[in-house]
Amino acid sequence: MPVKKTVTSSRSFDVFQDRTKYYEDLRRKRNDVTIELRKSKRDEQMAKRRNMDALVSTSNKHDDVVELNIDHEMTMDNLKEGLLSSSLAHQLNCLKYARKMLSSRKCAPIDDFIQAGVLPMLMDFLTTKYNDKTDFQYECAWILTNIASGSSDNTMSIIKVGAIPLLVNLLQSPDIRVMEQAVWALGNIAGDGPEPRDAVLSHGIVPVLNSLLQSTTEVTAQQNIVWTLSNLCRSKNPPPNFNELLPSIPILVEMLKHNDSQVVSNSCWALSYLTDGSNEKIQVIIEAGTLNAIMKYLEVDDTSILIPALRVVGNVVSGNDSQTKHALDYGVLRYLKHLLTHKRIPVVKDAAWLLSNVMAGSVDQIQAAIDHQLLPILVNVLHRGDLKVQKEAAWAINNLFSGGTVAQKAQLIDLGILEPYCGLLLSQDVRMVEIILEGLNQLLEKASDDGSQGKICILIEEACGLDHLEALQNHTSQKIYEMAYSIVEKYFQGEDEIHGYDEREIMSLEMNSPSSLFSIDN
Repeated sequence: MPVKKTVTSSRSFDVFQDRTKYYEDLRRKRNDVTIELRKSKRDEQMAKRRNMDALVSTSNKHDDVVELNIDHEMTMDNLKEGLLSSSLAHQLNCLKYARKMLSSRKCAPIDDFIQAGVLPMLMDFLTTKYNDKTDFQYECAWILTNIASGSSDNTMSIIKVGAIPLLVNLLQSPDIRVMEQAVWALGNIAGDGPEPRDAVLSHGIVPVLNSLLQSTTEVTAQQNIVWTLSNLCRSKNPPPNFNELLPSIPILVEMLKHNDSQVVSNSCWALSYLTDGSNEKIQVIIEAGTLNAIMKYLEVDDTSILIPALRVVGNVVSGNDSQTKHALDYGVLRYLKHLLTHKRIPVVKDAAWLLSNVMAGSVDQIQAAIDHQLLPILVNVLHRGDLKVQKEAAWAINNLFSGGTVAQKAQLIDLGILEPYCGLLLSQDVRMVEIILEGLNQLLEKASDDGSQGKICILIEEACGLDHLEALQNHTSQKIYEMAYSIVEKYFQGEDEIHGYDEREIMSLEMNSPSSLFSIDN
């Protein structure tokens, strides 16, 4: 046995006394997961949808190649003068020029445009005196869309000039181009964060979008409407008013049956944001029949659908035991083998997180995961996983150690989990080390209740766990030092006699397999 290093210190070692908090943390919602809303391209979703070359528009079926009829580059002063012209044709030409200028993928002069004071002039074109001039409304809405795809300050400039209610009015336009572009502009504004989102919600947009979604057959319009709804559902600090979005839930669930992948993807994202909250919100989503409609998407190859669908189901599993059972009854565990071995790390991470929440449930729920042969895959994930994936796998193991039966823990230990598990005590990631220490303490604490503590200690030592624990007493983190010291002091005392076993008993135990070692006297 390694010689235990003695440490004398005035520091407090009572680091495991708050057990209530630990048990509350067993089933974890996605509070630690944030998604960049508008700043960068991500595989998961693009919140900003249009800041493109003017000739590459999804609305080209309505708007052929623009002929600007301007043979020189316009300055901001020229642009302002043109917008004040008495010629409607010249005004429209200037709006098209501004739209094209702001659609540049590189160096769109959004700040210069705002500082020149052009925004208030655009508002004039959206007022009632231009109601019959849909070309003006279309160009202005597109310009506002591109400005809202810039910085948060750019978006706030749009809000300050009173654009939101004018854009909401355009949703009733008989010209589908105008309606779609207004939807897109409002979606970009809402995607900027909680304050802009709530500003859009405050103008009664949800009933209008719901009505449009049910009456519009144009697929591109449906794509934009569902995407805007998803942006109205997102952001958590604070979350949107759930009651305002409640009428959209049955419609979003219905959209899961759509044959367009973008509509399905954005519906999944919207529902994933709405389920990322209290158990009461999760229950509303369950009662809308969401799982019945979404579960099939856990086996698709398209990750733009798979990832948000997995998050919806994962959020349901993060609820109470009854809600977790609901997901299990719909067969979520049969998808996890594939998801835990997926080629995409975000998929594996979310699948491991989902499994960790199943392991935080009842003994029957833990057994259901075992019966689906998920323990060997969990061991493999811990061996080979990305750091973020390993953390979720470690949580799953911790939860089994905390709430599983002796036999269930024995099955996991028999698979050789302790060696890679204890090996993560050497991780450079502080939080990872803390998670493993919490799990070891749980395993040993429960073992002291069921009489298997001595056997568990031997297995941890054989996995080099004690060596790693002693090394952690030199860790720079005060918390890790205290946690490691507390475990060693409490469970690994003595040299000639180990944990209540004399040397003859130890030799006898070491001749047995891990499973028999763990199951003696159980």
